[in-house]
Amino acid sequence: MSGPAHPKADIVPFTQQYSQTVRGWLDSKETLYDVCRGKEYPPANDIVDNWQRKDVNSYLLMSAGKPVAYAELWNRPNEMAVEIAHLVVDPTKRGEGFGTRMVQLLYEQGSARNDVAKVIINLYNENSVALSCFLKAGFELVGTTTHTQGLRILRMVR
Repeated sequence: MSGPAHPKADIVPFTQQYSQTVRGWLDSKETLYDVCRGKEYPPANDIVDNWQRKDVNSYLLMSAGKPVAYAELWNRPNEMAVEIAHLVVDPTKRGEGFGTRMVQLLYEQGSARNDVAKVIINLYNENSVALSCFLKAGFELVGTTTHTQGLRILRMVR
């Protein structure tokens, strides 16, 4: 079932009260691996809390007052970039455009910074749904990652 091309939703800073909600979206071994390369399923209760670090800005995508997606912007100052990571969408909302909307809004958030020349995504597995989401959000496949096997996707700023 295809959803709206541009679902009505906005990003807000992540708060710990939603940790277990986001953890619940890691609903299979495959999703856990796709999101964070995790191999121990079910994931630890504190997995989302452990993703929170000083150099990471975490966000929720809210629609109709409820969280529908989660992702992070990681600072990559040596590359004059931010990286979108740990993107996960509520399983009941997948396929409705919320992942693409989240990526678009995170691009806007990251590209507004003066120290950022590009927004990058590293895709570490063969996930055609994720790749399609990133391409729909205006990103381009540019090659492979340098530090581990995977695809490098980016969108230049300005």
